[in-house]
Parts: sequence; structure tokens; C-alpha cells
Amino acid sequence: MIGDPTEAALVVLAAKLGVDAEETRRAYPRLSEVPFDSEYKFMATFHRVTVDGVEQVIELVKGAPDVVIARCSQAGGPLSGSQVPIADARAGIEEANERMGQKGLRVLAFAARLVADDELATMTEDPMVLTQGLSFVGMSGIIDPLRNEARSAVSTALTAGIDVRMITGDHAVTAHAIGEELGLGPGAISGAELQALTDAQLKERLPQLHVFGRVTPEDKLRLARAMQEEGMIVAMTGDAVNDAAALKQADIGVAMGSGSEVTKQAARMVLTDDNFGTLVHAVEIGRRVYDKVVAYVRYQMTQLLALVFLFLTATLFDINQGVAMTPSMVLFLLFFATAVGVIIIAVDPGDPDVMHRPPRDPAVTITNRTAVVMWVTYALVLFLAALAPLIAGPDEPSTEHASVSMTMTFAVMGLGTAFNALVNRRDPTSGLVPPIGKALLIALVPVAMLFLATQLPTLQKGLLTVPLTPHEWFVCTGLAALLPIAVELGKVLRRRRQPEQTTVSAEYAVAPARARTAPQD
Repeated sequence: MIGDPTEAALVVLAAKLGVDAEETRRAYPRLSEVPFDSEYKFMATFHRVTVDGVEQVIELVKGAPDVVIARCSQAGGPLSGSQVPIADARAGIEEANERMGQKGLRVLAFAARLVADDELATMTEDPMVLTQGLSFVGMSGIIDPLRNEARSAVSTALTAGIDVRMITGDHAVTAHAIGEELGLGPGAISGAELQALTDAQLKERLPQLHVFGRVTPEDKLRLARAMQEEGMIVAMTGDAVNDAAALKQADIGVAMGSGSEVTKQAARMVLTDDNFGTLVHAVEIGRRVYDKVVAYVRYQMTQLLALVFLFLTATLFDINQGVAMTPSMVLFLLFFATAVGVIIIAVDPGDPDVMHRPPRDPAVTITNRTAVVMWVTYALVLFLAALAPLIAGPDEPSTEHASVSMTMTFAVMGLGTAFNALVNRRDPTSGLVPPIGKALLIALVPVAMLFLATQLPTLQKGLLTVPLTPHEWFVCTGLAALLPIAVELGKVLRRRRQPEQTTVSAEYAVAPARARTAPQD
């Protein structure tokens, strides 16, 4: 079937009963109609039929049970000859509606009435007037089966601190049953109950409300605004025209690929596969991308500040006439060490536990106090490691000829750059845990280039380097290793300060002040 799934289900039901939809449409064309609208939650069509040799016009209505029943005055088809007042049948109808709703079925009610001859003009001019005094015919329960990945997607979202709420036009009982099957949080409320709440009451009850049934487009818009006013970042999905306003209001409006063009234009993102799991996966990708950006900035600032500290110290204390390394050494490190380190960060698959963290506070920028302290600390460690051979090396550094001391400083900075990329590619997760094979292979490139820079005569002449002994390489490696040791120790301390929890509460996850007290990258 192609088209609206509810309509498609009815066509399939008709086929099971031996009714051909196409033939029925040809035999009983629509004379008039009241199109479906989410405001009144039903639709009506008018057809000419022949019963017992008499041609009559009949009105057929389908919609939400509570709405349709409210427009009925009797129960039993208008052609059945066995009708009773709707008050006599209401208890049984409502019990059946409740029973089907508790099974997670989407319930539709059907009603009909015969149109008198003197009402034919009204049928074409204002058919809505004729949607009263109906005869209740029956109800159908439609199962909208959850996708296999829906439960796992919701579970992943909740684990990641993303509070998931379901807003639907279905009856609140039906919505609550589906919400329980999905594993959503507690609390179900109908649109009528929602409208009775003041904005202050709604905000107070929001943490305990996760399923909203029989809501109007205005309710959806109000919910989005209420959550935003509480400091939450709101992403909303939808496919119908009546979802457009709420999608536009949300921080991230997400339209379904099969939805209306209006919805797609109002949204910022379109899910071509109509899969909520894709949206959760997009969040995961977004977190990994953000982590890479933070890792890149942390890596580059460590390198930059270390160089600044090194040259500033050499200038202030007149070490080697203020020249810690030759300009060619700095350029060599930039092209063959720093640039390769960026590749290590870029190809890293990311922290496997990225969806076990609560969301970050968007008010905390990349350049925050904690991050700056981290950059400066790491830079100081690398700076001190590189400064040591410059002031305590085996010979006197010189700006005119190659020296072991300056070569060792160059080697420490190069090795430290490779180590920096390896450990700083993730935070607060250790950068030394698997998968690390690809990162190590890439890190061999700057190490090999450093070795060649001290061995090849052409590079020795251009960079002012000399060959280093195995002992000197060992010392350089040990000094450069101070940086990864400091980085990993810092991560261990920060991980220990974090609360042990695999699934965070919604209140903790969405609290605007949370990230201001939690460690930030």
C-alpha cells in the first residue's frame, strides 16, 4: 500500500471482507465531503446508494471515537432497522474503546446517517452541518507495529540523557500503551487535560509527563515552547501539515521523508527513511564530530602554547640568543608532525561510550575555563620537556652550527607532537585503548621523518641537526613521554570525579546548570 497508513489499513480490511476499493469508488462516487482536520478529528463523505429499490443519499463518517460518539444520537446502522439510543450503548462502546486502546491499537469509530431530500442543498453548501444526529456503526482497532529498532533507539536516547516524549493525536490510553512498550518515562495526559493546565503547572509537571494523546497543533507548539523556556534543547519530529508550526518552533525540526511538503519546508532536517533510530544515530554522529573538533582545538592549542612558552623563555633568559629552534625546524614540525597529528584525530572512530554521556550544556563554549586550564597544563609539560635538553644538553646550542642540544629539543617537540595526538584524540576516555592500531601506524610517519631529519645530510644542513645516539633518542623519548603521562593521569582523575551511572535521569540530563559543574572538554 502507498499513502496514509491509516487509510491503507482500512483498504486492506475492506479487501479481507471481499470489498474491492477501486470498484467501490467507481460505484459510489463522492457527492460531497468534510475533509479530515486535526481540529475536529473526523471526516465525512456523501454517496448515493440504492436500498430496496429506493435511491438514497447516505453520509459516512469516520474519526476519533470520542468525537464521533459525541455526534451520534443512536447506535446501529441507519439501514439496519435495529437502532437504540446512544446513551444505552455508550457504556459498551467506551469499554470496547478502552480495551482496544490498552492493547496499543489506534481506534477509529464509524457512523452514518441518511440525508433527507430537503438537506441535499446543505450537503453541497455546508456539509459540516449534517455531521450531527449520526448513528454509531462500529469501531476498528489498527495496530501500528513498532519498528524492531524503535525500542533500542529509545533506549539509546535515554542512556544518552535525551528525554524522549511522544506527542500524538491517538487516544491517551493508546498512546500510553505504546509508550510503555517503547520504554518511555512515566506519565500520560490527554489534550483536554493539557489545555486545562496553566503554563506554570505544565512546566512543573513536565518531568513526569512523557506521553501526550489527543493533542492539537496548538498543544504541540505550546509544549515545544514550554520545554525551551525550561532551558531544554528541543528536537521534534513530524510528518503532517499540522506539525509544521511546532517543527518551526523547535530548536531542531525533523520532518519525515514521507511527510507533507509544508512539514519539510518548516524543518531543519528530513529523515528520508522515516526512522527514529536514524535521528538517534545522527545525534551520535554529531557528538563524535563535536568531540573531534574539541580534540583538534585541544591538540593544536597544546602545540601552539608549548612553542610560545619555549621561544618566550629562550628570549627572556637569553638562551641561545632567543632561538629555541631554527625556523626550518618549526616549519618541519608543522608539516610533518603537527599536520599528521590532525590526521590521527580525524580518522579516530571516536569514543565508543559517547552515547552514555549526558548532553553537554550549549552555553559552555569550547573555550571555557576548564579547557583553557587543560591546554596550558599540557603545553607547560611539553614546553618543560623540550626546554630541558636546551639548557642541560650535552653541548652548547648555537644558531650558526648544528648542536646536539638543539637537535634533542627538536626531537622532543616532534615526539611530543605524535604522543599528543595519540592521547588527546579522546577525552575523558583514554587514548591508549583499542582501537589504536591505525593511530599508531599514522604516528610512525612523524617519528620516521624526525629520524630522517637527523640522518640525511641534506636535511641536517637545512635544519641544523646532528645524528643522535641511541641513548640520546632514549632521553628524548622519555622527556616526550611526560606529556601523554600527564594527559592520561588527568583523565583518570576526572573520570573518578564523575558519578558512576550508565543511564542518567532526565532531570539531570536536561538541567541547564549541569554542565557548569561537570568537567568540560
